[in-house]
Amino acid sequence: MIVHAVPQRRGALVDAAAGLPAGCRALARLAGEVLGTGVHEIPVSDVDSPRDGGIANRDALLDTRAVHAATLSDVDEPVLTIGGDCSVDQVPIVRARREHGPGLAVVWFDAHADLNTPKSSPSGAYHGMVLRSIIGDGDPEFTADPGVDRLRVALAGSRSLDPAERELAGANRPIPILDRHEVPGLAEHLGRRGPRQVYVHIDLDVLDPGEFGGMTYPEPDGWSVSDLVDAVRGLSPQWTVVGAAVTECVTSDAAELRVLAPLLEVLGEVLHR
Repeated sequence: MIVHAVPQRRGALVDAAAGLPAGCRALARLAGEVLGTGVHEIPVSDVDSPRDGGIANRDALLDTRAVHAATLSDVDEPVLTIGGDCSVDQVPIVRARREHGPGLAVVWFDAHADLNTPKSSPSGAYHGMVLRSIIGDGDPEFTADPGVDRLRVALAGSRSLDPAERELAGANRPIPILDRHEVPGLAEHLGRRGPRQVYVHIDLDVLDPGEFGGMTYPEPDGWSVSDLVDAVRGLSPQWTVVGAAVTECVTSDAAELRVLAPLLEVLGEVLHR
């Protein structure tokens, strides 16, 4: 297994996003230490670019995505991706989709659904659109090809959705929203369909800010670290975790980051199975 650090901030527009590069690097160092593995940093564009077609920093994001994809093409071991904003996870998920086929499932641990389109996004921040692109919708230059079947996607811990996102996610919608007790029963929520390979995406704002405050866009009433650890561990052994990411860390304080060590440990466990 290897850790890829992708210190991108251009997909997020809030003031706290300025801390994403340093937070990414610090969390990646901790991951390398906890897991006893190497850390490779993916070069990212450090130039802001104009909002175009409803997506802020469009050119910068596309440039970074191309470099990231080229790097992953030479990797033949499990990868833990550390962000950076949530959009850094599109390239690894598309790689997993190509490798494992249309049955790949994705569990998206996030306070937000990230299911906006360039037309529906209030801000133009691409980290709020990335899951929509992963399922094959949105701007053609950003849309995953092949996309992940939306019926193979589940949100977990999501509690702040925009109106357009509620058309896809929630009760009686194609994409369910699971609480911490429902994640281990993922197959039931995906209709028991298909193979059992799953990609695990974690935006740290799934956590309660009182538990961990170093995320880009905190929302109240989140999970504890132990809740999240139990949910991830609960996927095993029914599912094979083929990739994972932890994103949206804006703190480089070592003591604050140490709270996340159990999460990194469990990701190492499930990725090594």
